[in-house]
Amino acid sequence: MGGVIWGLCGAGLIGVSDCVARVTASRISLSVLIALIMIPPFAVMTVWFAASGGWPAWNAWGWGASTASGLLNVVVLALLFRALVRGPVTVASPATSSFTVMLVGLNVLAGHPYHWLHGVAALTVFGGVAMLAQPERPGKERYDRAWLRVTALLGLGAAVSVALRMFLAQEAGAALGTVPAVYLNRAFALAGALGFMALERQRRPLVWPRGTTWPLVLLQAFLETGALGLFLTGSAGGGRVGAAIGFSCFAAVTAVTARIWLGDRIGFRRLCWMGVVAAGVAVAALV
Repeated sequence: MGGVIWGLCGAGLIGVSDCVARVTASRISLSVLIALIMIPPFAVMTVWFAASGGWPAWNAWGWGASTASGLLNVVVLALLFRALVRGPVTVASPATSSFTVMLVGLNVLAGHPYHWLHGVAALTVFGGVAMLAQPERPGKERYDRAWLRVTALLGLGAAVSVALRMFLAQEAGAALGTVPAVYLNRAFALAGALGFMALERQRRPLVWPRGTTWPLVLLQAFLETGALGLFLTGSAGGGRVGAAIGFSCFAAVTAVTARIWLGDRIGFRRLCWMGVVAAGVAVAALV
């Protein structure tokens, strides 16, 4: 149960962060936003490690997993932020939260016991995501079917990436410890984001934060890092699956925050299908 609680706490942070991203990602370049999210926690942790002298110990698997997890972090945020900007949040976030079932699948491939109910859970989650991508009743939906489908596909792309990212982050945390794993994740994610910036700059001028956007970006930076730290804390020992399940509830936090802050309509039908997705995720964890 401890892993679930830590995961739920992480979900609260990342859920709010994703709602903030709906605003920041529409104002500045994606590569700039991702880089700026990584810089403050990386800088703070670098100073802390320098002062304490306790730099992350070398471990080939831990460092390799951190490298891959950090680079995947850039892919995840690019896909997720694009989905959130397109909207609606009630499609983008639940689609991304389906990563939990994929993470269970990775654990099965890694040799963990498999139960037939995992397959039922997978079908339930993806069925719920597919229904979330359908428009509301005529006159009550400002997005057409094609628009919703693209948003759902971006969310599912983020889900595949985040499942791999979280699995590798868990591996790094097991090999190195939570704090060193978070630090290396931020370091390699920042390197990937800078490379993304170089590519994006060749295609179009980069747009940087201005005025009131800066505090929102800084808030995102620490919410993102805090969420990862809580997730890895809950994943320690035998809490991997529980932490993943708790963390996957971020979709509900994002939708509720968007409703309160941005005025996004949830709708009764989508609320029901969000419940179906949550039920599928819960089955995947409890069997």
